[in-house]
Amino acid sequence: MTLSQITARLASMAGAIAVSSLLLFVAPVHAAPTNGYYYQAELTQSVPAQKEQVRGVLVKCEGSECRAPIASSSARNVCISIAREFGEVSSFRVEGRAFDAEQIATCNGKGKVKVAKK
Repeated sequence: MTLSQITARLASMAGAIAVSSLLLFVAPVHAAPTNGYYYQAELTQSVPAQKEQVRGVLVKCEGSECRAPIASSSARNVCISIAREFGEVSSFRVEGRAFDAEQIATCNGKGKVKVAKK
């Protein structure tokens, strides 16, 4: 192996380490919402402080506010499950993005739910 081949391999390895380090430290910071919760729901009525497993994620509710980290289920299904478990939802946010009125109605079982045809 020549000196130029060794230099090329070391440069490639250094580049791979730099990219891996960047992704390891920057990506999780960018993906995490500022308050530490991925889902936030506001209920129409207050509930006593409680925690329930909903759609594979621990949802914490206190007063009229519910919070939860990211789950493998879709945001719509998490919202529907929160409404069924804790009561009617007045607003729902996913990583800071708010559901519109139609999506909220679907959460509360008042909107149309599209079902795929076979």
